[in-house]
Amino acid sequence: MKLFLPFAFVVILFLSACDGSNDDQAKQVDRNGSIEVSLSTAHIDSAKDLLTTHYKVWRKGVIVREFDKKDTVPSLDEFTTEGENDNGDTQNVTVKKDYEFFVTVK
Repeated sequence: MKLFLPFAFVVILFLSACDGSNDDQAKQVDRNGSIEVSLSTAHIDSAKDLLTTHYKVWRKGVIVREFDKKDTVPSLDEFTTEGENDNGDTQNVTVKKDYEFFVTVK
């Protein structure tokens, strides 16, 4: 019984921490005073991708400034995967890898 209680506590703690919700994701932007940022990439050619950062600056419920910053970055490698068309036919296709975004806010 002494071993069961700590084990049960750890299991309950683990299950409550893994509820599947994403608490870090904002539901709505605070428009009283915030900066909203959107990141995107687009493939330019075989060697370059376009990185676009879109900013919206909110103050008292109004956008006071909106602008983009664009930069080119080297393209990532290509990989082969199985693709399916509208008729359900599958074939191997070569596609470019996309960048992943990791954002740190201080």
